[in-house]
Amino acid sequence: MKEKFLRFVRVNFIIWAYLAIAVFIELTGVCVTSGKFLIRRPFMFLSAISVFTCVLFTVRNQRARYWCAFSFLLAQFLIDLVFIVVFDMTGATFDYSMLNLRGDAMAIVESVPVDFVFVLVSGVLISMYMLLAHYLLKSTPAPQKILPRGAVAGIMAAILLLHAGVVYFENRNENPADLSYKLNSGYDGTYYDKGILGNFIDELYKGAFFGKVPLVDAKELEDFVYSSQSVPTSLFGKAEGYNVVTVLAESFEWFGFMNDLVINGKAQNAFPEGFRTDESTLRKLYPNLYRLYDESVVCLNHHAREKTDISENQSIIGCYPSNCYINYEYADNTVPFSLPNILKSLYGVQSYSFHNGNYTFYNRNVHHEHALGFTEYTAREQMDEMGSDKFTDYKARDNEYNLDSEMIDVCKETMFPADRRFNTYITTITMHGQYEQRKNLQTHYNTLAAYGITAPYTDEEGNLEENKPFIHYAAAALEFDKAMGVMLDYLENTRDKNGDRLIDKTIITVFGDHNAYYQTLSPDVKQLYLESGKTDDERRNYTDLFRVPMMIRIGNVSQTLPDSERIITKFTTTTDIVPTVLDLLGVRFYNSLNYGRSVFDDTESIIYSRAYNVFITDKLFFASLNNIKYQSDDVTDEYIELVRKKATELLDKTSRVNQIFYYNFLSDERANTYYTKLHELNKS
Repeated sequence: MKEKFLRFVRVNFIIWAYLAIAVFIELTGVCVTSGKFLIRRPFMFLSAISVFTCVLFTVRNQRARYWCAFSFLLAQFLIDLVFIVVFDMTGATFDYSMLNLRGDAMAIVESVPVDFVFVLVSGVLISMYMLLAHYLLKSTPAPQKILPRGAVAGIMAAILLLHAGVVYFENRNENPADLSYKLNSGYDGTYYDKGILGNFIDELYKGAFFGKVPLVDAKELEDFVYSSQSVPTSLFGKAEGYNVVTVLAESFEWFGFMNDLVINGKAQNAFPEGFRTDESTLRKLYPNLYRLYDESVVCLNHHAREKTDISENQSIIGCYPSNCYINYEYADNTVPFSLPNILKSLYGVQSYSFHNGNYTFYNRNVHHEHALGFTEYTAREQMDEMGSDKFTDYKARDNEYNLDSEMIDVCKETMFPADRRFNTYITTITMHGQYEQRKNLQTHYNTLAAYGITAPYTDEEGNLEENKPFIHYAAAALEFDKAMGVMLDYLENTRDKNGDRLIDKTIITVFGDHNAYYQTLSPDVKQLYLESGKTDDERRNYTDLFRVPMMIRIGNVSQTLPDSERIITKFTTTTDIVPTVLDLLGVRFYNSLNYGRSVFDDTESIIYSRAYNVFITDKLFFASLNNIKYQSDDVTDEYIELVRKKATELLDKTSRVNQIFYYNFLSDERANTYYTKLHELNKS
């Protein structure tokens, strides 16, 4: 018996090597993404490699088994590597909705540096397998038949059925129409929970069997839409009749143009060490961003934790579903509560959207004109046709991001028409990572160097070191500053049909869609450390990572406000933009579907991130209240209870929004009803 067992072990050494290496690769992937060399619930992963093991046992030839096991290991390595890259770049684990990114997926991932530790460990393990297993092949007898192939197939089928059963059992309480369970779930927000491969398989099952959003009660849902009305603030109607310009600034950070920034009495280092200079120099370098800062309502405690497409939608419709990417799945929906549709219905205002990236990226060409209500969406392809003397398509020519200043220069007459009231949305791209040397930013590198701001090291040919990403970000911020100068100068020098300068009759909102996460630029500059054992000074507020700029220039109104009203220190989010703009315009609206509040309201918002499945305030960061990842020292039980109440209300709204988008609930007659009620609400 002992000899048979030893022979069984020896004959099937390839399978044992496969199992050991597969487990070690997976644990390494979990470790580099979560810091834990452990999978909390490993069933999905272990059962998956059990299926692959069954396949190997059916192979009767050692050489064929050798290559089959190598194929399984290589496939696992590549799958894990892709999701590690996505996690390192964005902090997001895979979810089923990502499959809807389709052709945009690789453009979103881009050329992000891969994790060195994972690649090194996995590469060494697979190489050792290739060498040692190949060496032992010649001296190892052919595998013996253990079970009939039909029996093995039956075992595999049983495992797959068990998969489905476990997924159903674990997710039986998940309901997109009732998200209250999320507040107390045990989700970690990393791959520590199920592993990378296990999470991938689990999400595929969930997407196949739990994708439907139940409509709880149509009458109750319709009543909910009109159950709450906006409450005017002290600045309600201060910009009545004004134009609206909203600028989503890709990866915009305070450290892109400022030194120390004081938040709630505490100085925050912005422009990083090694590049720091005095404020007077920065004001010369970034005059237009400082002009906006000086003349705008400034939200110093503004936070964003989403990808660009989600932040973009949140700033246009004030909400976002939790179970999909609406640019793809709901591109043809009717969204009467979007800012373009509200302004068109009430005042006949035509809205236009601009982006100097690809026309079809994120399906904007369909989504913006259909669901969001823009009259026209213009991207780099159309800009190239509009004026080749003003606009160069660097993306097509040199595979570099196009320049924001050229976009505004070539489109300014369409963006800011003098003969009618307008609502213009601009999504920039120049500050988008990767942060590496670009030919079209050379004049900005020269400007920085002239002021003594440059990378400490260059190679023999004088190129900037690629591991110094901030210098490239600073140059891109100079380009964004130039773009804001083109916009402000045009608005200042152009008068409307009443003879007023456009700049005096326009609300300009400029905000960052998310932090500059590429190449860990944001945490490096902000000096955020999460390791245990750090002192309070070293372990700074983790939510600072997601604190980004928002400035609202209100014609000639914001400059006259006292600092107590102009400097907003309360916690604000991207979903506060739509309520704020409508409040300034003097528009009453139904705010049941809005996640945020006007920044001039005393009530603070809370973030529930659809992409990252986390809740954020400026004092708390948690996947659930059972899993608080960060809390400031002054957090009390009363504060946590207040956050629980806000989070519950937000999850309730999100549950309704899920239903509304899934069923296109506000289309046709219901859309007409919405517009009728909106007009009645604003009659006075």
